[in-house]
Amino acid sequence: MNLSLLLLAIIQKLDGERTIYAGLHLLRGKRSGQTLQDVEYYNLKTFFGILPKLTVEDYDEAAKLLSDAGLIETRADSSVILTESGRLAAKTLPVYQFNGWDYRGRETIFFARLSLAIQTVSNVKAGESSFMPIQKDYDIQLFVKKLLHKQPISDPTYASYIAGELSLCMERSGMDDQQKIIFTHRLSGFGLTGWTWDQLADHLKLKPFVIQLLFIESLHRLLVVIERSPDMPFLTTIAENIKVKTYLTDSSSKTKQLFDRGMSIEEIAAMRQLKVSTIEDHFVELSINDPQFPLTQFVAEETVQEVVAKVNDMASRRLRLLKAEFETLSYFQLRLILGARTGEGN
Repeated sequence: MNLSLLLLAIIQKLDGERTIYAGLHLLRGKRSGQTLQDVEYYNLKTFFGILPKLTVEDYDEAAKLLSDAGLIETRADSSVILTESGRLAAKTLPVYQFNGWDYRGRETIFFARLSLAIQTVSNVKAGESSFMPIQKDYDIQLFVKKLLHKQPISDPTYASYIAGELSLCMERSGMDDQQKIIFTHRLSGFGLTGWTWDQLADHLKLKPFVIQLLFIESLHRLLVVIERSPDMPFLTTIAENIKVKTYLTDSSSKTKQLFDRGMSIEEIAAMRQLKVSTIEDHFVELSINDPQFPLTQFVAEETVQEVVAKVNDMASRRLRLLKAEFETLSYFQLRLILGARTGEGN
Protein backbone atom coordinates (compact mmCIF):
# COMPACT_ATOMS: atom_id res chain seq x y z
CA MET A 1 0.00 0.00 0.00
CA ASN A 2 1.27 3.46 -0.90
CA LEU A 3 -0.02 6.87 -1.88
CA SER A 4 0.45 6.29 -5.61
CA LEU A 5 -1.74 3.20 -5.52
CA LEU A 6 -4.43 5.04 -3.56
CA LEU A 7 -4.32 7.80 -6.15
CA LEU A 8 -4.58 5.27 -8.95
CA ALA A 9 -7.75 3.86 -7.36
CA ILE A 10 -9.22 7.35 -7.02
CA ILE A 11 -8.45 8.34 -10.61
CA GLN A 12 -10.01 5.09 -11.80
CA LYS A 13 -13.29 6.03 -10.09
CA LEU A 14 -13.21 9.65 -11.32
CA ASP A 15 -12.67 8.24 -14.82
CA GLY A 16 -11.46 11.37 -16.55
CA GLU A 17 -14.03 13.67 -14.96
CA ARG A 18 -11.72 15.72 -12.74
CA THR A 19 -8.25 17.26 -12.57
CA ILE A 20 -5.41 15.62 -10.66
CA TYR A 21 -5.99 17.71 -7.52
CA ALA A 22 -9.50 16.37 -6.97
CA GLY A 23 -7.75 13.44 -5.28
CA LEU A 24 -5.80 15.74 -2.97
CA HIS A 25 -8.97 17.49 -1.78
CA LEU A 26 -10.65 14.13 -1.28
CA LEU A 27 -7.84 12.61 0.79
CA ARG A 28 -7.60 15.75 2.91
CA GLY A 29 -11.35 15.70 3.54
CA LYS A 30 -12.04 19.14 2.08
CA ARG A 31 -15.63 20.16 2.85
CA SER A 32 -16.22 22.08 -0.37
CA GLY A 33 -19.31 21.53 -2.47
CA GLN A 34 -17.29 20.02 -5.31
CA THR A 35 -15.45 17.50 -3.16
CA LEU A 36 -18.56 16.47 -1.25
CA GLN A 37 -20.33 15.93 -4.57
CA ASP A 38 -17.43 13.85 -5.90
CA VAL A 39 -17.58 11.63 -2.82
CA GLU A 40 -21.17 10.72 -3.62
CA TYR A 41 -21.14 10.79 -7.42
CA TYR A 42 -18.10 8.57 -7.82
CA ASN A 43 -18.42 6.30 -4.78
CA LEU A 44 -15.32 7.67 -3.04
CA LYS A 45 -16.46 7.56 0.58
CA THR A 46 -13.71 5.05 1.32
CA PHE A 47 -10.95 7.63 0.86
CA PHE A 48 -12.57 10.79 2.21
CA GLY A 49 -10.40 12.55 4.80
CA ILE A 50 -8.06 9.64 5.54
CA LEU A 51 -4.98 11.88 5.14
CA PRO A 52 -5.97 15.31 6.51
CA LYS A 53 -2.33 16.46 6.76
CA LEU A 54 -1.25 15.27 3.32
CA THR A 55 1.16 17.79 1.79
CA VAL A 56 1.02 19.00 -1.79
CA GLU A 57 4.64 17.89 -2.19
CA ASP A 58 3.92 14.29 -1.20
CA TYR A 59 0.81 14.24 -3.37
CA ASP A 60 2.66 15.66 -6.40
CA GLU A 61 5.37 13.04 -5.97
CA ALA A 62 2.77 10.25 -5.96
CA ALA A 63 1.11 11.67 -9.09
CA LYS A 64 4.47 12.01 -10.83
CA LEU A 65 5.27 8.37 -10.15
CA LEU A 66 2.04 7.35 -11.87
CA SER A 67 2.71 9.66 -14.79
CA ASP A 68 6.34 8.55 -15.21
CA ALA A 69 5.20 4.92 -15.16
CA GLY A 70 2.77 5.65 -17.98
CA LEU A 71 -0.29 4.82 -15.88
CA ILE A 72 -2.05 8.21 -16.13
CA GLU A 73 -2.12 11.12 -18.54
CA THR A 74 -3.52 14.65 -18.51
CA ARG A 75 -5.86 15.72 -21.29
CA ALA A 76 -6.12 19.15 -22.91
CA ASP A 77 -8.90 20.20 -20.52
CA SER A 78 -6.66 19.26 -17.53
CA SER A 79 -8.70 16.21 -16.61
CA VAL A 80 -6.74 13.08 -15.76
CA ILE A 81 -7.40 9.63 -17.14
CA LEU A 82 -5.90 6.19 -16.83
CA THR A 83 -3.89 4.93 -19.78
CA GLU A 84 -4.44 1.38 -20.98
CA SER A 85 -1.54 0.32 -18.75
CA GLY A 86 -3.16 2.22 -15.91
CA ARG A 87 -6.44 0.38 -16.38
CA LEU A 88 -4.65 -2.94 -16.28
CA ALA A 89 -2.75 -1.90 -13.15
CA ALA A 90 -5.96 -0.71 -11.48
CA LYS A 91 -7.45 -4.18 -11.88
CA THR A 92 -4.74 -5.57 -9.61
CA LEU A 93 -5.42 -3.12 -6.76
CA PRO A 94 -6.68 -4.55 -3.47
CA VAL A 95 -10.09 -3.69 -2.05
CA TYR A 96 -9.18 -0.98 0.42
CA GLN A 97 -10.92 -1.18 3.79
CA PHE A 98 -10.80 2.49 4.69
CA ASN A 99 -14.03 4.11 5.86
CA GLY A 100 -13.12 7.78 5.78
CA TRP A 101 -16.65 9.07 5.23
CA ASP A 102 -17.90 7.55 8.49
CA TYR A 103 -14.90 8.26 10.73
CA ARG A 104 -13.31 11.43 9.32
CA GLY A 105 -10.16 11.19 11.39
CA ARG A 106 -11.99 10.25 14.59
CA GLU A 107 -10.36 6.81 14.49
CA THR A 108 -7.41 8.52 16.20
CA ILE A 109 -9.68 9.35 19.15
CA PHE A 110 -10.71 5.71 19.32
CA PHE A 111 -7.09 4.59 19.46
CA ALA A 112 -6.17 7.26 22.02
CA ARG A 113 -8.93 6.03 24.33
CA LEU A 114 -7.99 2.40 23.80
CA SER A 115 -4.26 2.91 24.31
CA LEU A 116 -4.75 4.83 27.55
CA ALA A 117 -7.26 2.29 28.87
CA ILE A 118 -4.88 -0.58 28.14
CA GLN A 119 -1.95 1.29 29.65
CA THR A 120 -3.96 1.98 32.80
CA VAL A 121 -5.19 -1.59 33.24
CA SER A 122 -1.70 -2.95 32.54
CA ASN A 123 -0.07 -0.77 35.18
CA VAL A 124 -2.72 -1.43 37.81
CA LYS A 125 -2.42 -5.16 37.18
CA ALA A 126 1.33 -4.83 37.81
CA GLY A 127 0.67 -2.99 41.08
CA GLU A 128 1.71 0.41 39.70
CA SER A 129 -0.92 3.07 40.35
CA SER A 130 1.28 6.03 39.43
CA PHE A 131 2.50 6.32 35.84
CA MET A 132 2.89 8.85 33.05
CA PRO A 133 -0.22 8.59 30.85
CA ILE A 134 0.52 8.00 27.19
CA GLN A 135 -2.30 10.37 26.22
CA LYS A 136 -2.12 13.98 27.38
CA ASP A 137 -5.49 15.14 26.05
CA TYR A 138 -7.81 15.97 28.98
CA ASP A 139 -10.96 14.74 27.23
CA ILE A 140 -9.32 11.39 26.50
CA GLN A 141 -8.15 11.07 30.10
CA LEU A 142 -11.60 11.97 31.44
CA PHE A 143 -13.30 9.46 29.13
CA VAL A 144 -11.01 6.62 30.23
CA LYS A 145 -11.32 7.59 33.89
CA LYS A 146 -15.12 7.37 33.70
CA LEU A 147 -14.95 4.15 31.71
CA LEU A 148 -12.72 2.37 34.22
CA HIS A 149 -14.16 3.93 37.39
CA LYS A 150 -16.52 1.08 38.17
CA GLN A 151 -14.55 -1.70 36.52
CA PRO A 152 -12.54 -4.33 38.47
CA ILE A 153 -9.25 -3.15 37.00
CA SER A 154 -7.23 -4.54 39.93
CA ASP A 155 -8.55 -8.04 39.14
CA PRO A 156 -6.01 -9.81 36.87
CA THR A 157 -8.86 -11.50 34.99
CA TYR A 158 -10.15 -8.12 33.82
CA ALA A 159 -6.97 -7.49 31.85
CA SER A 160 -7.29 -10.96 30.33
CA TYR A 161 -10.90 -10.21 29.39
CA ILE A 162 -9.89 -7.04 27.55
CA ALA A 163 -7.07 -8.86 25.79
CA GLY A 164 -9.49 -11.58 24.69
CA GLU A 165 -12.03 -9.11 23.37
CA LEU A 166 -9.39 -7.20 21.45
CA SER A 167 -7.85 -10.38 20.05
CA LEU A 168 -11.27 -11.55 18.83
CA CYS A 169 -11.92 -8.19 17.20
CA MET A 170 -8.60 -8.27 15.39
CA GLU A 171 -9.30 -11.74 14.04
CA ARG A 172 -12.77 -10.79 12.83
CA SER A 173 -11.45 -7.63 11.20
CA GLY A 174 -9.31 -9.46 8.65
CA MET A 175 -6.23 -7.40 9.48
CA ASP A 176 -3.11 -8.87 7.87
CA ASP A 177 0.00 -9.80 9.84
CA GLN A 178 1.71 -6.46 9.16
CA GLN A 179 -1.28 -4.55 10.45
CA LYS A 180 -1.46 -6.68 13.57
CA ILE A 181 2.21 -5.94 14.27
CA ILE A 182 1.72 -2.21 13.69
CA PHE A 183 -1.42 -2.01 15.81
CA THR A 184 -0.14 -4.00 18.79
CA HIS A 185 3.28 -2.33 18.78
CA ARG A 186 1.66 1.12 18.90
CA LEU A 187 0.08 0.21 22.25
CA SER A 188 1.76 0.94 25.57
CA GLY A 189 1.68 -1.04 28.79
CA PHE A 190 3.52 -1.53 32.06
CA GLY A 191 7.18 -0.90 31.32
CA LEU A 192 6.49 -0.74 27.58
CA THR A 193 6.14 2.29 25.31
CA GLY A 194 4.41 2.13 21.95
CA TRP A 195 6.74 2.12 18.96
CA THR A 196 7.21 5.17 16.77
CA TRP A 197 6.45 5.18 13.04
CA ASP A 198 10.18 5.14 12.32
CA GLN A 199 10.78 2.15 14.59
CA LEU A 200 7.98 0.24 12.90
CA ALA A 201 9.21 1.25 9.46
CA ASP A 202 12.69 -0.01 10.25
CA HIS A 203 11.32 -3.26 11.68
CA LEU A 204 8.99 -3.97 8.74
CA LYS A 205 11.24 -2.42 6.08
CA LEU A 206 8.49 -0.07 4.92
CA LYS A 207 8.27 3.70 4.63
CA PRO A 208 6.73 5.48 7.65
CA PHE A 209 3.99 6.87 5.41
CA VAL A 210 3.00 3.34 4.38
CA ILE A 211 3.00 2.27 8.03
CA GLN A 212 0.56 5.06 8.86
CA LEU A 213 -1.77 4.09 6.01
CA LEU A 214 -1.81 0.48 7.16
CA PHE A 215 -2.50 1.65 10.71
CA ILE A 216 -5.44 3.84 9.68
CA GLU A 217 -6.96 1.03 7.66
CA SER A 218 -6.56 -1.37 10.59
CA LEU A 219 -8.44 1.02 12.89
CA HIS A 220 -11.25 1.35 10.34
CA ARG A 221 -11.42 -2.44 10.09
CA LEU A 222 -11.70 -2.74 13.87
CA LEU A 223 -14.39 -0.07 14.14
CA VAL A 224 -16.56 -1.78 11.54
CA VAL A 225 -16.34 -5.05 13.47
CA ILE A 226 -17.11 -3.37 16.78
CA GLU A 227 -20.20 -1.71 15.35
CA ARG A 228 -21.56 -5.12 14.32
CA SER A 229 -20.54 -7.06 17.44
CA PRO A 230 -22.81 -6.98 20.51
CA ASP A 231 -20.41 -9.37 22.26
CA MET A 232 -17.72 -6.69 22.63
CA PRO A 233 -19.02 -4.35 25.35
CA PHE A 234 -15.63 -2.93 26.32
CA LEU A 235 -14.66 -1.99 22.76
CA THR A 236 -18.18 -0.79 22.00
CA THR A 237 -17.84 1.73 24.81
CA ILE A 238 -14.39 2.79 23.61
CA ALA A 239 -15.85 3.40 20.13
CA GLU A 240 -18.73 5.49 21.46
CA ASN A 241 -19.50 8.49 19.19
CA ILE A 242 -16.56 7.79 16.89
CA LYS A 243 -18.73 7.23 13.83
CA VAL A 244 -20.24 10.51 12.66
CA LYS A 245 -23.96 10.88 13.32
CA THR A 246 -24.67 13.37 10.57
CA TYR A 247 -22.89 13.79 7.27
CA LEU A 248 -23.82 17.45 6.98
CA THR A 249 -21.34 20.15 7.85
CA ASP A 250 -22.35 22.36 10.78
CA SER A 251 -22.94 25.26 8.41
CA SER A 252 -25.16 23.18 6.12
CA SER A 253 -27.16 22.00 9.14
CA LYS A 254 -27.86 25.62 10.09
CA THR A 255 -28.97 26.35 6.52
CA LYS A 256 -31.30 23.34 6.62
CA GLN A 257 -32.91 24.58 9.83
CA LEU A 258 -33.70 27.93 8.21
CA PHE A 259 -34.95 26.27 5.02
CA ASP A 260 -37.23 24.01 7.07
CA ARG A 261 -38.69 27.19 8.55
CA GLY A 262 -39.71 28.29 5.06
CA MET A 263 -36.92 30.72 4.22
CA SER A 264 -35.64 31.13 0.66
CA ILE A 265 -32.00 30.84 -0.41
CA GLU A 266 -31.69 34.62 -0.63
CA GLU A 267 -33.26 35.11 2.80
CA ILE A 268 -30.96 32.51 4.35
CA ALA A 269 -27.91 34.14 2.75
CA ALA A 270 -28.96 37.55 4.08
CA MET A 271 -29.65 36.28 7.60
CA ARG A 272 -26.42 34.30 7.79
CA GLN A 273 -24.41 37.02 6.04
CA LEU A 274 -23.07 34.53 3.52
CA LYS A 275 -22.86 34.55 -0.25
CA VAL A 276 -25.78 33.04 -2.17
CA SER A 277 -23.28 30.67 -3.82
CA THR A 278 -22.26 29.38 -0.38
CA ILE A 279 -25.88 28.69 0.54
CA GLU A 280 -26.32 26.94 -2.79
CA ASP A 281 -23.38 24.69 -1.88
CA HIS A 282 -25.24 23.84 1.33
CA PHE A 283 -28.35 22.91 -0.65
CA VAL A 284 -26.31 20.65 -2.91
CA GLU A 285 -24.92 18.98 0.21
CA LEU A 286 -28.48 18.53 1.45
CA SER A 287 -29.55 17.01 -1.87
CA ILE A 288 -26.78 14.43 -1.55
CA ASN A 289 -27.36 13.46 2.08
CA ASP A 290 -31.10 13.93 2.67
CA PRO A 291 -33.30 11.25 1.02
CA GLN A 292 -36.31 13.53 1.61
CA PHE A 293 -34.78 16.56 -0.11
CA PRO A 294 -37.60 18.40 -1.97
CA LEU A 295 -35.90 18.49 -5.37
CA THR A 296 -39.07 19.37 -7.26
CA GLN A 297 -39.23 22.69 -5.45
CA PHE A 298 -36.26 23.69 -7.60
CA VAL A 299 -36.79 21.83 -10.88
CA ALA A 300 -39.69 19.93 -12.48
CA GLU A 301 -39.71 16.14 -12.16
CA GLU A 302 -39.94 15.72 -15.93
CA THR A 303 -36.77 17.76 -16.36
CA VAL A 304 -35.04 15.80 -13.60
CA GLN A 305 -35.73 12.56 -15.45
CA GLU A 306 -34.41 14.04 -18.69
CA VAL A 307 -31.16 15.08 -17.03
CA VAL A 308 -30.71 11.70 -15.34
CA ALA A 309 -31.31 9.95 -18.66
CA LYS A 310 -28.72 12.17 -20.34
CA VAL A 311 -26.18 11.48 -17.57
CA ASN A 312 -26.66 7.76 -18.11
CA ASP A 313 -26.46 8.16 -21.88
CA MET A 314 -23.26 10.23 -21.77
CA ALA A 315 -21.80 8.19 -18.89
CA SER A 316 -20.61 11.52 -17.49
CA ARG A 317 -21.55 13.92 -14.74
CA ARG A 318 -19.47 16.83 -16.01
CA LEU A 319 -21.44 20.01 -15.50
CA ARG A 320 -20.07 21.75 -18.56
CA LEU A 321 -21.31 18.99 -20.82
CA LEU A 322 -24.71 18.87 -19.13
CA LYS A 323 -25.10 22.63 -19.32
CA ALA A 324 -24.59 22.47 -23.09
CA GLU A 325 -27.46 19.96 -23.28
CA PHE A 326 -29.78 21.85 -20.90
CA GLU A 327 -29.12 25.52 -21.50
CA THR A 328 -32.23 26.71 -19.63
CA LEU A 329 -31.11 25.04 -16.40
CA SER A 330 -28.71 26.77 -14.04
CA TYR A 331 -25.57 25.08 -12.80
CA PHE A 332 -27.19 25.08 -9.38
CA GLN A 333 -30.21 23.13 -10.63
CA LEU A 334 -27.96 20.64 -12.40
CA ARG A 335 -25.89 20.13 -9.27
CA LEU A 336 -29.04 19.49 -7.24
CA ILE A 337 -30.21 16.87 -9.72
CA LEU A 338 -26.83 15.17 -9.72
CA GLY A 339 -26.77 15.17 -5.94
CA ALA A 340 -30.29 13.89 -5.40
CA ARG A 341 -30.64 11.40 -8.23
CA THR A 342 -27.29 10.19 -9.57
CA GLY A 343 -25.18 9.43 -6.52
CA GLU A 344 -24.04 6.10 -5.11
CA GLY A 345 -27.30 5.38 -3.31
CA ASN A 346 -29.56 6.13 -6.30
